[in-house]
Amino acid sequence: MLIEADLMIPLFKKNDRHAETSERILTDIQNGIHTNVYSSTATIQEIIFWLYNQGKHRETIDAVNALNNLNNIEWIPLTPETCLKASILTERYKLSPFDAYHAATALSLDATILSTDHAYDRVKEITRIKPEDLVT
Repeated sequence: MLIEADLMIPLFKKNDRHAETSERILTDIQNGIHTNVYSSTATIQEIIFWLYNQGKHRETIDAVNALNNLNNIEWIPLTPETCLKASILTERYKLSPFDAYHAATALSLDATILSTDHAYDRVKEITRIKPEDLVT
């Protein structure tokens, strides 16, 4: 199951509406309750861009370090093949580039994405898990 950036951004965004759910899910992942969890390195890039656009340049190093030190999340690197698949998904399903990277990564593994983003519901090959359905 790919965990998408929308559930990691609340680690760095005060008063995020998904903060409580995100924290519970990430804690469960850290404790091994949810297994076979991975994320694309595009998630790290997306968070870096988000922090940069928020003017939070100093926080970037700490954020990348925190993401790198999350337990029980495997980081899947972008490859040229993933980028090609993402380009096709962008055209076919009108996904944003980052959503397409995440979808392409998930399709290369188990085709499952944990996300609040309804854009993945348009991708017939993807199963989206709603975060609220995963909270114990």
